[in-house]
Amino acid sequence: LSAIDFSTLPLKDAITIVRGNGKRKLAVFEDPNCGYCKRFRKTLADTKDITVYTFLYPILSDDSRAKVKNVLCSSDKAKAWDDWMVNGKTPAAAPEACNPNASVDKVVDLGKKLKVTGTPTIFFTDGSRVPGAIDAKTLESRLASIK
Repeated sequence: LSAIDFSTLPLKDAITIVRGNGKRKLAVFEDPNCGYCKRFRKTLADTKDITVYTFLYPILSDDSRAKVKNVLCSSDKAKAWDDWMVNGKTPAAAPEACNPNASVDKVVDLGKKLKVTGTPTIFFTDGSRVPGAIDAKTLESRLASIK
């Protein structure tokens, strides 16, 4: 019932991180203030041969949107996101001229359409969804089960 068509996700609106050959893929909705997202991000950092599409989904706190803006206005969004989520390094303040609100609103609307009510929410290429963080063993098992 909660499955999606992975091919319809607007991946251009996500931050893309490729590790190794990137042949295994998943999409994840994350909030910058989500402790479980930070735990899952550390799991992803050690995962080989994966492409991760991260949709920044600022829903948990009043300052989530400001943190997302700082990441989206960075020259290297993927590095800024991982620095924040994995290493606790605050991204530089966004320049005044940078205004990613339209793209943030688009992702928030997408999350609502997909009934993403918490973070992280993970989507696999077979359309299945996992709400919440999973450990490395579970992640590998899920990735291996997808044909």
